[in-house]
Amino acid sequence: MPSMPNPLNLLRRINAKISRKNKIFAAIVTASMISTGTLMATAPKHDPAEVEEKSWPVSSVTAHIETLAPELQLFGRVETPNHATLSAAVEAQVLALAVQEGQAVKAGELLVALDPAEEQLRLQQREADLNDARSLLQSAHRDITTDREVLAHMEDLHALTRSKAQRLKTLNTKQLIATEQLENTLQEVARQAIELSRQQALVDNHSNRLASAEAAVERASAQLENQRLNLARTEIRAPFDGRVSSMLVSPGDRVRLGQELVAVYDTSAMQVRVPVPTDAIAQLKSALRMGTDIRATLTDSGLVAELSQLAGAVSQGRTGADAIFTVADPHNFLELGRAVDVKIKLPEIDNVIALPLYSIYGNRRVYVIEEERLRSVSIAPLGQRVNGAGDVEVLIDGSQLAAGAAILATNLPKATSGLKVQVINNEIALAGTNNPG
Repeated sequence: MPSMPNPLNLLRRINAKISRKNKIFAAIVTASMISTGTLMATAPKHDPAEVEEKSWPVSSVTAHIETLAPELQLFGRVETPNHATLSAAVEAQVLALAVQEGQAVKAGELLVALDPAEEQLRLQQREADLNDARSLLQSAHRDITTDREVLAHMEDLHALTRSKAQRLKTLNTKQLIATEQLENTLQEVARQAIELSRQQALVDNHSNRLASAEAAVERASAQLENQRLNLARTEIRAPFDGRVSSMLVSPGDRVRLGQELVAVYDTSAMQVRVPVPTDAIAQLKSALRMGTDIRATLTDSGLVAELSQLAGAVSQGRTGADAIFTVADPHNFLELGRAVDVKIKLPEIDNVIALPLYSIYGNRRVYVIEEERLRSVSIAPLGQRVNGAGDVEVLIDGSQLAAGAAILATNLPKATSGLKVQVINNEIALAGTNNPG
Protein backbone atom coordinates (compact mmCIF):
# COMPACT_ATOMS: atom_id res chain seq x y z
CA MET A 1 0.00 0.00 0.00
CA PRO A 2 1.56 3.38 -1.03
CA SER A 3 2.42 5.86 1.68
CA MET A 4 0.43 9.14 2.17
CA PRO A 5 2.30 12.39 1.22
CA ASN A 6 3.42 14.55 4.08
CA PRO A 7 1.16 17.66 4.42
CA LEU A 8 4.01 19.82 5.44
CA ASN A 9 5.95 18.90 2.35
CA LEU A 10 2.89 19.59 0.19
CA LEU A 11 2.49 23.08 1.67
CA ARG A 12 6.08 23.82 1.08
CA ARG A 13 5.82 22.81 -2.58
CA ILE A 14 2.73 25.08 -3.12
CA ASN A 15 4.37 27.93 -1.34
CA ALA A 16 7.37 27.58 -3.55
CA LYS A 17 5.21 27.97 -6.61
CA ILE A 18 3.56 31.26 -5.41
CA SER A 19 5.61 34.25 -6.41
CA ARG A 20 6.51 37.03 -4.06
CA LYS A 21 4.35 39.52 -6.07
CA ASN A 22 1.19 37.39 -5.64
CA LYS A 23 1.84 37.14 -1.94
CA ILE A 24 1.84 40.91 -1.60
CA PHE A 25 -1.50 41.27 -3.61
CA ALA A 26 -3.16 38.61 -1.43
CA ALA A 27 -2.06 40.40 1.70
CA ILE A 28 -3.55 43.72 0.49
CA VAL A 29 -6.92 42.13 -0.36
CA THR A 30 -7.07 40.44 3.01
CA ALA A 31 -6.33 43.69 4.86
CA SER A 32 -9.04 45.56 2.87
CA MET A 33 -11.67 42.99 3.69
CA ILE A 34 -10.80 43.13 7.40
CA SER A 35 -11.06 46.99 7.38
CA THR A 36 -14.43 47.02 5.60
CA GLY A 37 -15.90 44.52 7.97
CA THR A 38 -14.68 46.50 10.95
CA LEU A 39 -16.29 49.77 9.64
CA MET A 40 -19.62 48.10 8.97
CA ALA A 41 -19.65 46.46 12.37
CA THR A 42 -18.92 49.72 14.20
CA ALA A 43 -21.30 52.00 12.14
CA PRO A 44 -24.16 53.74 14.10
CA LYS A 45 -27.66 52.29 13.82
CA HIS A 46 -30.63 54.44 12.34
CA ASP A 47 -34.35 53.83 12.34
CA PRO A 48 -35.95 53.54 8.79
CA ALA A 49 -37.46 56.94 7.59
CA GLU A 50 -41.17 57.24 6.95
CA VAL A 51 -41.98 58.40 3.27
CA GLU A 52 -44.53 61.31 3.28
CA GLU A 53 -46.99 61.53 0.29
CA LYS A 54 -46.29 64.55 -1.90
CA SER A 55 -49.02 67.17 -2.30
CA TRP A 56 -48.96 69.02 -5.67
CA PRO A 57 -49.65 72.77 -5.58
CA VAL A 58 -52.43 73.65 -8.06
CA SER A 59 -54.95 76.34 -8.97
CA SER A 60 -58.68 75.79 -9.26
CA VAL A 61 -61.78 77.47 -10.62
CA THR A 62 -65.34 77.29 -9.38
CA ALA A 63 -67.97 75.89 -11.75
CA HIS A 64 -70.84 78.31 -12.55
CA ILE A 65 -73.94 77.33 -14.55
CA GLU A 66 -74.61 80.03 -17.16
CA THR A 67 -76.15 80.80 -20.55
CA LEU A 68 -73.27 81.49 -22.94
CA ALA A 69 -72.59 81.72 -26.67
CA PRO A 70 -69.84 79.55 -28.18
CA GLU A 71 -67.41 81.24 -30.55
CA LEU A 72 -65.37 80.06 -33.48
CA GLN A 73 -61.94 81.49 -34.19
CA LEU A 74 -61.41 80.91 -37.91
CA PHE A 75 -59.80 82.34 -41.02
CA GLY A 76 -61.73 83.79 -43.94
CA ARG A 77 -61.09 85.38 -47.31
CA VAL A 78 -62.62 88.62 -48.59
CA GLU A 79 -64.57 88.37 -51.86
CA THR A 80 -67.51 89.99 -53.64
CA PRO A 81 -70.12 88.76 -56.13
CA ASN A 82 -69.85 92.11 -57.95
CA HIS A 83 -66.39 92.05 -59.46
CA ALA A 84 -66.50 93.48 -62.98
CA THR A 85 -63.71 93.21 -65.51
CA LEU A 86 -64.37 95.91 -68.10
CA SER A 87 -63.34 95.16 -71.69
CA ALA A 88 -62.89 97.21 -74.84
CA ALA A 89 -66.00 97.37 -77.04
CA VAL A 90 -64.04 98.93 -79.91
CA GLU A 91 -60.56 98.77 -81.37
CA ALA A 92 -58.66 101.91 -80.43
CA GLN A 93 -55.57 103.30 -78.80
CA VAL A 94 -55.48 104.01 -75.06
CA LEU A 95 -55.27 107.77 -74.56
CA ALA A 96 -55.17 107.99 -70.76
CA LEU A 97 -55.82 106.20 -67.48
CA ALA A 98 -58.01 108.34 -65.24
CA VAL A 99 -57.58 106.22 -62.07
CA GLN A 100 -54.99 104.10 -60.33
CA GLU A 101 -55.10 100.61 -58.89
CA GLY A 102 -56.69 100.58 -55.44
CA GLN A 103 -58.47 103.89 -55.94
CA ALA A 104 -62.08 104.30 -54.80
CA VAL A 105 -64.45 105.31 -57.61
CA LYS A 106 -68.07 106.39 -58.00
CA ALA A 107 -70.60 104.96 -60.46
CA GLY A 108 -70.13 106.64 -63.86
CA GLU A 109 -66.65 107.91 -63.11
CA LEU A 110 -64.17 107.79 -66.03
CA LEU A 111 -61.61 105.02 -65.69
CA VAL A 112 -59.93 104.65 -69.11
CA ALA A 113 -60.11 106.95 -72.16
CA LEU A 114 -59.67 105.46 -75.66
CA ASP A 115 -58.94 107.46 -78.82
CA PRO A 116 -62.37 108.36 -80.32
CA ALA A 117 -61.10 109.52 -83.75
CA GLU A 118 -61.89 106.31 -85.65
CA GLU A 119 -65.31 105.99 -84.09
CA GLN A 120 -66.13 109.62 -84.89
CA LEU A 121 -65.39 108.94 -88.57
CA ARG A 122 -67.65 105.91 -88.51
CA LEU A 123 -70.31 108.05 -86.87
CA GLN A 124 -70.16 110.48 -89.78
CA GLN A 125 -70.56 107.58 -92.21
CA ARG A 126 -73.60 106.33 -90.34
CA GLU A 127 -75.13 109.80 -90.36
CA ALA A 128 -74.62 109.97 -94.14
CA ASP A 129 -76.20 106.54 -94.56
CA LEU A 130 -79.23 107.69 -92.58
CA ASN A 131 -79.61 110.84 -94.67
CA ASP A 132 -79.41 108.75 -97.86
CA ALA A 133 -82.07 106.35 -96.59
CA ARG A 134 -84.35 109.23 -95.68
CA SER A 135 -83.92 110.72 -99.16
CA LEU A 136 -84.89 107.40 -100.73
CA LEU A 137 -87.96 107.28 -98.53
CA GLN A 138 -89.01 110.75 -99.65
CA SER A 139 -88.46 109.74 -103.31
CA ALA A 140 -90.63 106.69 -102.74
CA HIS A 141 -93.43 108.90 -101.43
CA ARG A 142 -93.16 111.18 -104.46
CA ASP A 143 -93.06 108.21 -106.85
CA ILE A 144 -96.17 106.78 -105.27
CA THR A 145 -98.07 110.03 -105.78
CA THR A 146 -96.91 110.25 -109.40
CA ASP A 147 -97.75 106.63 -110.15
CA ARG A 148 -101.27 107.11 -108.84
CA GLU A 149 -101.77 110.22 -110.98
CA VAL A 150 -100.44 108.41 -114.06
CA LEU A 151 -102.75 105.48 -113.33
CA ALA A 152 -105.75 107.82 -113.22
CA HIS A 153 -104.79 109.41 -116.59
CA MET A 154 -104.23 106.00 -118.17
CA GLU A 155 -107.62 104.82 -116.99
CA ASP A 156 -109.28 107.91 -118.54
CA LEU A 157 -107.39 107.47 -121.81
CA HIS A 158 -108.27 103.78 -121.96
CA ALA A 159 -111.93 104.58 -121.42
CA LEU A 160 -111.87 107.11 -124.26
CA THR A 161 -110.17 104.67 -126.62
CA ARG A 162 -112.73 101.97 -125.85
CA SER A 163 -115.58 104.41 -126.54
CA LYS A 164 -113.97 105.31 -129.82
CA ALA A 165 -113.70 101.62 -130.73
CA GLN A 166 -117.41 101.14 -130.03
CA ARG A 167 -118.38 104.02 -132.35
CA LEU A 168 -116.10 102.70 -135.09
CA LYS A 169 -117.68 99.27 -134.77
CA THR A 170 -121.11 100.87 -135.41
CA LEU A 171 -119.87 102.80 -138.42
CA ASN A 172 -118.07 99.74 -139.78
CA THR A 173 -121.31 97.78 -139.52
CA LYS A 174 -122.99 100.42 -141.67
CA GLN A 175 -119.96 100.26 -143.99
CA LEU A 176 -119.26 103.91 -143.39
CA ILE A 177 -115.54 103.37 -142.47
CA ALA A 178 -112.89 101.01 -143.55
CA THR A 179 -112.31 97.86 -141.52
CA GLU A 180 -108.60 98.71 -141.23
CA GLN A 181 -109.40 101.86 -139.24
CA LEU A 182 -111.48 99.82 -136.79
CA GLU A 183 -108.67 97.26 -136.35
CA ASN A 184 -106.11 99.98 -135.61
CA THR A 185 -108.33 101.41 -132.88
CA LEU A 186 -108.88 97.97 -131.33
CA GLN A 187 -105.09 97.43 -131.25
CA GLU A 188 -104.68 100.74 -129.45
CA VAL A 189 -107.27 99.66 -126.86
CA ALA A 190 -105.30 96.45 -126.25
CA ARG A 191 -101.97 98.28 -125.88
CA GLN A 192 -103.46 100.73 -123.40
CA ALA A 193 -104.95 97.87 -121.39
CA ILE A 194 -101.51 96.31 -121.11
CA GLU A 195 -99.93 99.58 -119.93
CA LEU A 196 -102.80 100.14 -117.56
CA SER A 197 -102.23 96.72 -115.98
CA ARG A 198 -98.53 97.44 -115.55
CA GLN A 199 -99.25 100.80 -113.95
CA GLN A 200 -101.87 99.23 -111.69
CA ALA A 201 -99.34 96.59 -110.55
CA LEU A 202 -96.85 99.36 -109.86
CA VAL A 203 -99.40 101.20 -107.73
CA ASP A 204 -100.39 97.98 -105.96
CA ASN A 205 -96.72 97.46 -104.98
CA HIS A 206 -96.54 100.86 -103.35
CA SER A 207 -96.94 99.45 -99.82
CA ASN A 208 -93.98 97.09 -100.27
CA ARG A 209 -91.79 99.82 -101.73
CA LEU A 210 -92.73 102.15 -98.94
CA ALA A 211 -92.08 99.50 -96.28
CA SER A 212 -88.66 98.75 -97.77
CA ALA A 213 -87.71 102.42 -97.80
CA GLU A 214 -88.90 102.88 -94.24
CA ALA A 215 -86.95 99.79 -93.14
CA ALA A 216 -83.83 101.19 -94.75
CA VAL A 217 -84.28 104.38 -92.72
CA GLU A 218 -84.78 102.39 -89.50
CA ARG A 219 -81.74 100.26 -90.25
CA ALA A 220 -79.58 103.30 -90.91
CA SER A 221 -80.94 104.95 -87.77
CA ALA A 222 -80.12 101.85 -85.67
CA GLN A 223 -76.62 101.70 -87.11
CA LEU A 224 -76.19 105.36 -86.27
CA GLU A 225 -77.30 104.79 -82.66
CA ASN A 226 -75.00 101.79 -82.38
CA GLN A 227 -72.13 103.89 -83.62
CA ARG A 228 -72.97 106.57 -81.09
CA LEU A 229 -72.77 103.85 -78.43
CA ASN A 230 -69.40 102.76 -79.81
CA LEU A 231 -68.21 106.33 -79.60
CA ALA A 232 -69.43 106.53 -75.99
CA ARG A 233 -67.65 103.23 -75.28
CA THR A 234 -64.32 104.87 -75.92
CA GLU A 235 -64.79 106.20 -72.38
CA ILE A 236 -64.69 103.28 -69.90
CA ARG A 237 -66.68 104.27 -66.81
CA ALA A 238 -67.30 102.62 -63.44
CA PRO A 239 -70.52 100.53 -63.40
CA PHE A 240 -71.01 101.05 -59.64
CA ASP A 241 -69.43 102.59 -56.58
CA GLY A 242 -66.39 100.53 -55.78
CA ARG A 243 -62.66 100.19 -55.90
CA VAL A 244 -60.22 99.51 -58.72
CA SER A 245 -58.65 96.08 -58.24
CA SER A 246 -56.35 96.09 -61.28
CA MET A 247 -55.31 98.17 -64.30
CA LEU A 248 -54.56 95.94 -67.28
CA VAL A 249 -53.41 98.45 -69.95
CA SER A 250 -51.15 101.46 -70.26
CA PRO A 251 -51.44 104.71 -72.27
CA GLY A 252 -50.45 104.10 -75.89
CA ASP A 253 -51.56 100.48 -76.01
CA ARG A 254 -53.59 99.44 -79.05
CA VAL A 255 -56.48 97.41 -77.67
CA ARG A 256 -58.57 94.97 -79.64
CA LEU A 257 -62.24 94.19 -79.36
CA GLY A 258 -62.96 92.36 -76.10
CA GLN A 259 -59.55 93.00 -74.52
CA GLU A 260 -59.68 93.46 -70.72
CA LEU A 261 -58.84 96.97 -69.57
CA VAL A 262 -59.65 97.46 -65.89
CA ALA A 263 -61.26 95.51 -63.02
CA VAL A 264 -63.52 97.07 -60.39
CA TYR A 265 -65.26 95.51 -57.39
CA ASP A 266 -68.31 96.72 -55.49
CA THR A 267 -67.36 97.78 -51.95
CA SER A 268 -71.01 97.81 -50.86
CA ALA A 269 -71.36 94.05 -51.53
CA MET A 270 -68.30 92.71 -49.74
CA GLN A 271 -68.38 89.18 -48.36
CA VAL A 272 -66.12 87.00 -46.24
CA ARG A 273 -66.00 83.31 -47.13
CA VAL A 274 -65.14 81.26 -44.04
CA PRO A 275 -64.49 77.48 -44.08
CA VAL A 276 -66.48 76.16 -41.11
CA PRO A 277 -65.74 72.81 -39.40
CA THR A 278 -68.30 70.05 -39.73
CA ASP A 279 -69.43 70.11 -36.08
CA ALA A 280 -70.59 73.74 -36.42
CA ILE A 281 -72.53 73.37 -39.69
CA ALA A 282 -75.70 72.09 -37.99
CA GLN A 283 -75.84 75.12 -35.69
CA LEU A 284 -75.43 77.53 -38.60
CA LYS A 285 -78.10 75.78 -40.67
CA SER A 286 -80.49 75.85 -37.72
CA ALA A 287 -79.83 79.57 -37.18
CA LEU A 288 -80.52 80.36 -40.85
CA ARG A 289 -83.69 78.27 -40.79
CA MET A 290 -84.95 79.98 -37.62
CA GLY A 291 -83.95 83.46 -38.79
CA THR A 292 -81.45 83.90 -35.97
CA ASP A 293 -78.74 86.45 -36.66
CA ILE A 294 -75.22 85.03 -36.69
CA ARG A 295 -72.54 87.69 -36.65
CA ALA A 296 -68.82 87.54 -37.15
CA THR A 297 -66.20 90.09 -36.17
CA LEU A 298 -63.12 90.69 -38.29
CA THR A 299 -60.65 90.89 -35.45
CA ASP A 300 -58.01 92.97 -37.22
CA SER A 301 -60.39 95.73 -38.39
CA GLY A 302 -63.33 95.43 -35.99
CA LEU A 303 -65.82 95.24 -38.88
CA VAL A 304 -68.98 93.22 -38.26
CA ALA A 305 -70.31 90.75 -40.85
CA GLU A 306 -73.62 88.87 -40.82
CA LEU A 307 -74.16 85.30 -41.99
CA SER A 308 -76.12 85.40 -45.26
CA GLN A 309 -75.85 81.85 -46.54
CA LEU A 310 -73.90 78.61 -46.65
CA ALA A 311 -72.09 77.66 -49.83
CA GLY A 312 -74.03 75.26 -52.04
CA ALA A 313 -71.04 73.00 -52.71
CA VAL A 314 -68.26 71.50 -50.58
CA SER A 315 -64.74 71.95 -51.89
CA GLN A 316 -62.97 68.79 -52.95
CA GLY A 317 -60.86 67.23 -50.22
CA ARG A 318 -62.71 68.99 -47.39
CA THR A 319 -65.44 67.92 -45.00
CA GLY A 320 -66.72 71.27 -43.77
CA ALA A 321 -68.68 73.85 -45.74
CA ASP A 322 -68.08 77.53 -46.45
CA ALA A 323 -70.13 80.14 -44.62
CA ILE A 324 -70.61 83.45 -46.43
CA PHE A 325 -70.81 86.57 -44.29
CA THR A 326 -71.91 89.95 -45.68
CA VAL A 327 -69.96 92.90 -44.33
CA ALA A 328 -72.46 95.34 -42.85
CA ASP A 329 -70.37 98.52 -43.30
CA PRO A 330 -70.81 99.76 -46.91
CA HIS A 331 -67.94 102.23 -46.55
CA ASN A 332 -65.26 99.69 -45.67
CA PHE A 333 -62.05 99.39 -47.62
CA LEU A 334 -61.35 95.67 -47.40
CA GLU A 335 -58.93 94.45 -50.01
CA LEU A 336 -60.34 91.81 -52.33
CA GLY A 337 -58.80 88.39 -51.65
CA ARG A 338 -57.42 89.42 -48.27
CA ALA A 339 -57.14 86.73 -45.55
CA VAL A 340 -58.74 87.83 -42.27
CA ASP A 341 -59.14 86.47 -38.75
CA VAL A 342 -62.82 85.93 -38.01
CA LYS A 343 -64.56 85.42 -34.68
CA ILE A 344 -68.04 83.92 -35.16
CA LYS A 345 -70.51 84.12 -32.32
CA LEU A 346 -72.90 81.15 -32.35
CA PRO A 347 -76.37 81.06 -30.72
CA GLU A 348 -76.43 81.01 -26.92
CA ILE A 349 -76.65 77.69 -25.07
CA ASP A 350 -78.36 77.25 -21.70
CA ASN A 351 -76.93 75.32 -18.74
CA VAL A 352 -73.23 75.45 -19.65
CA ILE A 353 -70.04 75.91 -17.64
CA ALA A 354 -67.09 77.92 -18.94
CA LEU A 355 -63.69 76.53 -17.99
CA PRO A 356 -60.18 77.71 -18.86
CA LEU A 357 -58.45 75.86 -21.64
CA TYR A 358 -55.90 74.31 -19.28
CA SER A 359 -58.68 72.67 -17.24
CA ILE A 360 -59.46 70.32 -20.13
CA TYR A 361 -57.42 67.13 -20.41
CA GLY A 362 -57.42 65.18 -23.65
CA ASN A 363 -60.46 67.19 -24.80
CA ARG A 364 -62.66 64.74 -22.91
CA ARG A 365 -62.18 65.06 -19.14
CA VAL A 366 -61.65 67.46 -16.24
CA TYR A 367 -60.59 66.88 -12.64
CA VAL A 368 -62.75 67.84 -9.67
CA ILE A 369 -60.88 68.59 -6.44
CA GLU A 370 -62.53 66.83 -3.47
CA GLU A 371 -60.87 66.64 -0.04
CA GLU A 372 -57.49 67.56 -1.56
CA ARG A 373 -57.68 64.78 -4.12
CA LEU A 374 -58.45 64.68 -7.84
CA ARG A 375 -61.42 62.91 -9.35
CA SER A 376 -61.69 62.49 -13.13
CA VAL A 377 -64.99 63.47 -14.79
CA SER A 378 -65.71 62.82 -18.48
CA ILE A 379 -67.08 65.83 -20.37
CA ALA A 380 -68.23 66.73 -23.88
CA PRO A 381 -67.06 70.19 -25.05
CA LEU A 382 -69.81 72.32 -26.63
CA GLY A 383 -67.51 74.97 -28.05
CA GLN A 384 -65.14 77.73 -27.07
CA ARG A 385 -65.27 81.44 -26.42
CA VAL A 386 -62.99 84.31 -25.43
CA ASN A 387 -63.99 86.00 -22.18
CA GLY A 388 -63.75 89.69 -21.34
CA ALA A 389 -60.15 89.27 -20.18
CA GLY A 390 -59.13 87.79 -23.52
CA ASP A 391 -58.72 84.24 -22.18
CA VAL A 392 -59.94 81.22 -24.12
CA GLU A 393 -62.59 79.20 -22.33
CA VAL A 394 -64.14 75.84 -23.18
CA LEU A 395 -67.90 75.47 -22.75
CA ILE A 396 -69.13 72.14 -21.39
CA ASP A 397 -72.54 70.71 -20.52
CA GLY A 398 -73.50 71.98 -17.07
CA SER A 399 -75.22 68.71 -16.21
CA GLN A 400 -71.86 66.96 -16.09
CA LEU A 401 -70.61 68.95 -13.09
CA ALA A 402 -72.18 70.27 -9.91
CA ALA A 403 -72.49 74.03 -9.54
CA GLY A 404 -69.80 75.34 -7.19
CA ALA A 405 -67.46 72.38 -7.77
CA ALA A 406 -63.74 73.15 -7.59
CA ILE A 407 -62.17 72.32 -10.95
CA LEU A 408 -58.44 71.80 -11.47
CA ALA A 409 -57.10 74.79 -13.44
CA THR A 410 -53.45 73.78 -13.73
CA ASN A 411 -51.74 71.90 -16.53
CA LEU A 412 -50.60 68.99 -14.40
CA PRO A 413 -48.78 66.34 -16.51
CA LYS A 414 -49.27 63.60 -13.88
CA ALA A 415 -52.93 64.39 -13.18
CA THR A 416 -54.89 61.25 -12.30
CA SER A 417 -57.76 60.29 -10.04
CA GLY A 418 -56.67 60.09 -6.40
CA LEU A 419 -53.64 62.36 -6.77
CA LYS A 420 -53.18 64.55 -3.70
CA VAL A 421 -53.14 68.29 -4.41
CA GLN A 422 -53.02 71.53 -2.49
CA VAL A 423 -55.04 74.47 -3.84
CA ILE A 424 -52.91 77.59 -3.63
CA ASN A 425 -54.99 79.87 -5.86
CA ASN A 426 -58.75 79.57 -6.34
CA GLU A 427 -59.52 81.59 -9.52
CA ILE A 428 -63.21 81.85 -8.71
CA ALA A 429 -64.07 84.44 -11.34
CA LEU A 430 -61.65 83.42 -14.09
CA ALA A 431 -59.55 86.60 -14.17
CA GLY A 432 -62.46 88.69 -12.95
CA THR A 433 -65.25 87.81 -15.40
CA ASN A 434 -67.47 84.96 -16.42
CA ASN A 435 -69.72 87.04 -18.61
CA PRO A 436 -69.87 86.48 -22.38
CA GLY A 437 -67.01 88.20 -24.14
